Amino acid sequence: MTESPDDSDTDTNATGWPVPYAEGVQSPWVTQLLMTLPLAMAVIDRNGDIVNANDAMLATAGPDCRPGTRPESLVVEDDVPVLRDALARAVTRGQPGEIRVAMANRRDEKQLLTITPVPPGFGIVALLAMRDIREQLRLEAQVAAATRMQAVGQLAGGVAHDFNNILTAMLTITEQLLFAHPPGDPDFEDLDQIRRNARRAAALVEQLLAFARQQPRRQQLLDLTALIEGLRPLIAQLLGDRIAISIDTGGLAHAVRADAGQVEQIIVNLAVNARDAMGGTGELGIAITDVPAAEIRALGHAIIPESDHVGIHVADTGSGIPAAIAGKIFEPFFTTKPMGQGTGLGLSTVYGIVKQSGGYIFARPRDGVPARGGDGIDDGRGTVFSIYLPAVPLRGGVMPRFEAPPAPLLPPKTSGLKVLLVEDDTAVRQILARGLQRAGHDVSSAADASEAEAMMLGGLPVDVLVSDVMMPGVDGVELVARARAQRPGLAAVLMSGFAEVPLHRAADAQGERFLAKPFALADLLAAIAAAYQGRASV
Repeated sequence: MTESPDDSDTDTNATGWPVPYAEGVQSPWVTQLLMTLPLAMAVIDRNGDIVNANDAMLATAGPDCRPGTRPESLVVEDDVPVLRDALARAVTRGQPGEIRVAMANRRDEKQLLTITPVPPGFGIVALLAMRDIREQLRLEAQVAAATRMQAVGQLAGGVAHDFNNILTAMLTITEQLLFAHPPGDPDFEDLDQIRRNARRAAALVEQLLAFARQQPRRQQLLDLTALIEGLRPLIAQLLGDRIAISIDTGGLAHAVRADAGQVEQIIVNLAVNARDAMGGTGELGIAITDVPAAEIRALGHAIIPESDHVGIHVADTGSGIPAAIAGKIFEPFFTTKPMGQGTGLGLSTVYGIVKQSGGYIFARPRDGVPARGGDGIDDGRGTVFSIYLPAVPLRGGVMPRFEAPPAPLLPPKTSGLKVLLVEDDTAVRQILARGLQRAGHDVSSAADASEAEAMMLGGLPVDVLVSDVMMPGVDGVELVARARAQRPGLAAVLMSGFAEVPLHRAADAQGERFLAKPFALADLLAAIAAAYQGRASV
């Protein structure tokens, strides 16, 4: 009787597993089959070692899953006995098994690991298989980044609100002191420096609000071709003569709905960021393209909905972004520049504006193959920032024309008005009240809406109601609506360090004048005069 391979060519190794007849564990057809399977798979040889693994397994189990590695080393210590027992059953008894184990590189979650015995004669004893989670890892990274940025944005918005109150108080009281110490006074220069630095701080807070998506905006249909072409002289001036600039704005079929000033801010910030990355010498490319819905999936960003978009791509030939910091570049105050050479708010401002406009932004190195959807930029050293904004179909194929709003006419100065000031921050309330009184107004103050309503119900004469928007209880928008129900001709000015989007929309719908903090006393006086004269003319 002829012996079968099971009887004659099987031995046992140190683990007690049978060692089958070996045909060669590195057979080309075995390797080819392994690499093309849609599962994360690894092959175990007669010694109990991993002899081969496909790319999906390397991505799932980590780079330690290489030839010669014991399978037990891929899981956390607590799951080693479970894996060892399952392997032994598969090999000695021919029993396939499924176990849930935590991989050493992903300790916080369990993975389903399938162990399948292999008949003798193939040079291997078992197959390990796991679900290919490469796409899941990509989605998890994108969701984690978005969640982190949202949390940071909420924190930044809250900090900006409180800081704006502080800056409003600083600017107002400094202006009052400057009235008492005009140019030529020994203290004038020091006070003027305080005012200048407070305004610089106000500009930083404005960038924080942009990141937190709480910056007021004026949305309209925009032709990006005309807008970006109009920025060419400014970009050339900012970048200098040693940086070559190419702008490809060829034939867009769609417009976008966004704030023109904010889109310009995006382009300028990315151009300045590119200039710094290139050390003042190199090439900057800007391209805008239509990205049809059919090409969205090929971009490789699952969070973008499959609808028409317009892409803005800004590429440089700089040093690129190291992988270690790629996930942090949009976070506020993160910068790789030396101390004193950057605030770390440029890219975070861009991120906030893009998200506020309903878009998406990604950064990738230029040394890879361009994604479909075409960025129109040759590969090379450096970084490409790609922004995707929802596209708006054009009626009749005609692009909208952007026209800047006319500069507002300043009203003549008005004094002697009866002003009711409603502000929950005590310091801001007291300083604004003092400034308005010195300007000749008769000022009454309230700490919240309920106190203000009680004063008006008590017969307090009021020409202009000046109220903060964000207050405990009734907000400023609702307070103005209630006050108008009693006094239809009442003028009002709303002010806030930031306001939630619904409140901004409500204020706009009512046609209310909105004054963003921080502001100077002169700005408040002008707003009060304009509001009073505007109501008087109705």
